[in-house]
Amino acid sequence: MKEKKPFKETGFGKFISKVGSHLGTIVNVAAEVATGDIGGAIEVVRGAIIEGKIEDTKKAELLKELEANKMQWMTEMYQLEIRDRESARNREVSLAQAGHRDWFQYIVGTIGLILFSYLVWFITQDEVSEENREIFVHLLGIIEGVVLSIFSYYFGSSLGSKLKELKR
Repeated sequence: MKEKKPFKETGFGKFISKVGSHLGTIVNVAAEVATGDIGGAIEVVRGAIIEGKIEDTKKAELLKELEANKMQWMTEMYQLEIRDRESARNREVSLAQAGHRDWFQYIVGTIGLILFSYLVWFITQDEVSEENREIFVHLLGIIEGVVLSIFSYYFGSSLGSKLKELKR
């Protein structure tokens, strides 16, 4: 039987020991990328470079390289987003041309809108007890997310927010 290495001697352990001081930054960048906010990820990296213990000439060089690549990365992400929208549109067109309807989509959309409407009505009619307030706020957030997803699918996002993102 093969003897088990201590964690620090494994490949992953060595990697963690090298980047350990930067792990928080890596997690923040990964979170920004996972949400699709490349501009935010670039800002996190920029902040890490500025705050890092790097000589000033190297900082300037890294910041210049980061800025040079920023627009390319943003453009690539925007192109991926456009392809995603085109794919969704093509799906809808294909369903319509085939004479089919996506009933599940209508059901989910209707349920999401009904739940959101009910919560808005509930807020205006009754006061939520203190012990249930936190659960209610979480439910409201979840249902609000569903409704926002439904509306963003049908109506898209505003051009202004995309332009603002590209300027970042």
